[in-house]
Amino acid sequence: MAGCSLTGHPSTTPTTHVLGEPKGTPLALGQPAPAGTGQLGAVSCASAKRCWAVGVAGPNVAPPGGATVIIATKNAGTTWTAEHVSGGATPQLSGISCPSVIQCMAVGTTGASLPGSGVVVVTADGGATWAAASAPASALAVTSVSCAGPADCTAIVSQGTVTWSAHSADFGQTWQQEGDLPGSFVAGHDLLCATGTCLVAGYVPVGSGHGQGALALSPDDGQTWAQASTPSGIGVLQSVACPSATLCLAAGTTTTTVSDVVPAKGQLLQSTDGGHTWATATGPAAVDDAYGIACPSAQQCAIVGTKWYGFPAIAMGALAQSVNGGVTFKSSPSAYAPITLAALACPTTTACVAVGGDTVVRLTLLQPKHHAGASGSTASSTGSSAP
Repeated sequence: MAGCSLTGHPSTTPTTHVLGEPKGTPLALGQPAPAGTGQLGAVSCASAKRCWAVGVAGPNVAPPGGATVIIATKNAGTTWTAEHVSGGATPQLSGISCPSVIQCMAVGTTGASLPGSGVVVVTADGGATWAAASAPASALAVTSVSCAGPADCTAIVSQGTVTWSAHSADFGQTWQQEGDLPGSFVAGHDLLCATGTCLVAGYVPVGSGHGQGALALSPDDGQTWAQASTPSGIGVLQSVACPSATLCLAAGTTTTTVSDVVPAKGQLLQSTDGGHTWATATGPAAVDDAYGIACPSAQQCAIVGTKWYGFPAIAMGALAQSVNGGVTFKSSPSAYAPITLAALACPTTTACVAVGGDTVVRLTLLQPKHHAGASGSTASSTGSSAP
């Protein structure tokens, strides 16, 4: 239009913000998991670059080739690809442990809820093929697993009214039944075993649809179990990590409801005697219901879970981290974490990977002031199924 002039600044494309989007430079970068992924609930990293995550098939998820319950990354979470279990059936997987870059063991159930429904699948070629191994006898489900090496795998087994641990010295070909977990204890999907001590987070029922947070402890690598001493009145615990031989942290939620999803705040416990006795610690900032915790060094820890927004409450993914051994946690701004994050693995002191639903997230770790190096101990984490 001749003769017309414009004053002011040229128009620019407005910035679009999403509900619950944190302010600041993102430390966590998320992306959709490969097509066909349902609900991811556990993740393990064998090295700084190689990680695997597992879960269950989602509703109405059936792309060409079937539903995806195992995904893998070869570049520290930058890209992920689907991997499939041979045999035709799609298992429901709840735990994974990868003792090397070519060997991983994943566990779960067929979904039939019958004796013998437990599932163990393994790969010995870096995920090129996944095949069924033997499951512990009469298992309804194998809920979690921790492998220090291919000749040293410990799993938690549900047999209905009894939960016990089993050990395999041949990477899942045979299993030896070990000790029963405490009778009233309900184990979650997170098993931590290190230097002969195993810890499982969970709860004990305290009424219809309710439970009080609890931890089961084995000082002899699963041969015997006892319930650790925890404060009364705490909510359900979901995950446990030990940044040192004596210091351990357990994360969960303040709600005691186990029969429904109830928005609540995060719960954090601390033990200074290797997991035997626990006390309430400072809550994880910006993480409400917490589902996963990992500590790649004595100073660095990270937590993932939910941040609730609005009314009625909407769940978004949340991440927080500590550089002082879990004394305090600070929110980690994220780009694309639209759903609750259920599990976390931190293979180095520079980065972690988190999963939840059909989302994968790479978290850059903050460095302590007196950080000594970039590489930490290899860490893996089974997870907890999130809503």
